[in-house]
Amino acid sequence: MKYKNILFISHCPSPNTIKLSNHICMKVKLLNPNTSLICSNPFETSIKSFDLIDGVIISTTENFGYMAGATKDFFDRCYEGLREITQGLPVFYYVRAGLDGQGSQIAINKIMTGLKWKQVLPPLILRGKWQNNFIQKVEDQSLAFVNGIEMGIY
Repeated sequence: MKYKNILFISHCPSPNTIKLSNHICMKVKLLNPNTSLICSNPFETSIKSFDLIDGVIISTTENFGYMAGATKDFFDRCYEGLREITQGLPVFYYVRAGLDGQGSQIAINKIMTGLKWKQVLPPLILRGKWQNNFIQKVEDQSLAFVNGIEMGIY
């Protein structure tokens, strides 16, 4: 099986979002030895970060009914450079939303369409007050994504 590289762009401004990201990093390393999960925050992520990447997971929060400014900054800086070199890239994203997450979802979906990235799983919107089951939901979807990349399904 070919070794796979997945870029995990994670914006974690709170203890709970840090908990989600750390959990995903730990689970992928534990359960997917043929995959390297490259963890990066949106400010560190650049076009160069996509060299040799087989898929991308994006984690963002909802701010004022839109994706987090840090996530938007990443897309603002990298969109044009990524448009031609990453078409068809498999992607999964989740939003930690204090409200309904619709604004974030609409904006990110439009960007995915413009980049021609392939959303292989529906976005996961973690709505409302923190619930401990958010960790399991993110784990299930993230591992499904990683396993699909490893097996060459996506």
